[in-house]
Amino acid sequence: MRLFLFLAFLPLTLACQAGTTAVPAPPYDARADVELFLRAKTAGQEAEALDRLRFNKVSNEDVKSLLREIHKGGSAGPTGPQTGLAIEHNKKPYPYALFVPEPLERGRSYPLIVVLHGAGGSGEVTLPAWVKRLRGEFIIACPTYPMGAWWTLTAEKVVLELIEKLQAEYPADPNRVFLAGLSNGAIGAYLIGMFSPDRFAGIVPIAGAVTERYMHFLINLRNTPVYMIQGQKDPIFPIQLSRRIHQILSDMKYPVVYREHEEAGMAHGGHFLPEAEVPALYDWLMAQGRKNNPAVIRMTREENHLDRIHWARLTKGRQLAALQLPGPEDEPIHSRDGKIATLFAVYKGRNEFEVMGNNLLEYEIYLNSEMVDFDAPIRVSTQNIAIADTGVVPGEMLASFNDKVAKDMGALLSGYKSRRDPYQLYDAKIKISLEKDIEVAFNR
Repeated sequence: MRLFLFLAFLPLTLACQAGTTAVPAPPYDARADVELFLRAKTAGQEAEALDRLRFNKVSNEDVKSLLREIHKGGSAGPTGPQTGLAIEHNKKPYPYALFVPEPLERGRSYPLIVVLHGAGGSGEVTLPAWVKRLRGEFIIACPTYPMGAWWTLTAEKVVLELIEKLQAEYPADPNRVFLAGLSNGAIGAYLIGMFSPDRFAGIVPIAGAVTERYMHFLINLRNTPVYMIQGQKDPIFPIQLSRRIHQILSDMKYPVVYREHEEAGMAHGGHFLPEAEVPALYDWLMAQGRKNNPAVIRMTREENHLDRIHWARLTKGRQLAALQLPGPEDEPIHSRDGKIATLFAVYKGRNEFEVMGNNLLEYEIYLNSEMVDFDAPIRVSTQNIAIADTGVVPGEMLASFNDKVAKDMGALLSGYKSRRDPYQLYDAKIKISLEKDIEVAFNR
């Protein structure tokens, strides 16, 4: 009997002992690995995080939800006007002034506008007028750059990094980010806006313009509205430049508002922003929202700017020029005469894309589940075009890709890491090389 009782209670005893020593594994934390990937400094660290995400069968849609949750800006930072701030780029601080609406409403996102000063100005001096103009309803950032040389590559990177920084710290709406500037700042608004148009819901150049050489890049503004303000009596920027820009945008049927005023100030004639123009500008800003996944993308590119625009990227062109204007700071110069490459991409629906290009050697198409059905083949056709005095001369439309594409979590995370944009998330990409086809055509 005693033996029977011992044997009967033995499994229970062993179970109790095992229960005291075995520690159940904690549930898998996918967010921790997503954040690890975003912080990773090496490809090996990224690969480790990716391997665990895939092993635990985390889907791309789950990762997208996590990225949007991670991206939500903080709301505990200082509010109201702030000066003495700085963003570091290449180990050098660049000052900026900031206004954050007060109090911040819980659960609300706010439009963000970056305003670039002119020569001799500063962000600290620029900020107060814009707080009043925008009625305290925008997050307003006014960076300072030497001589207002916003056309430099360094200044461009400072502006884009500042936007990413503020989106991480405050509840700024990624679909309502604007770039404005006066005088030299208007040059920066045009150039940064034209080279990175899908980052902005609109650009506002005031009392400034770009020269004919850079008007080629106005093509990039197909999906980015422009609000131009220029004085007829501006003695610094000829009115003809702004009129020409307006004509080009209007002829292409792009979204543009052009305000030409006759006012003249005491110091610089018509080279300023009249307060009478502000109410209409405010209404326009409040009405804008960035358009994601547009059906048509048009771009011109040179070698210093080959980033994607929305879901298309021109990655390689024939004998591309490298355009770079020097500024007051030392920076690596990559400047070379050459050609400008053009890419026109159209999403036709039903998993079908058509691409036309001039001086185009290689491009990429980015895909997400909002645009295409990944269970069906993706079809991409390419047509080489020539630019002649009589206009565009189209070549033969050739099939470049027709196959299924698998979702790639690495591409999804890498794409977000490079831009920190939760509304432009792509599950995969297709790379199309045209060099062999073009070589055959030239040899005929």
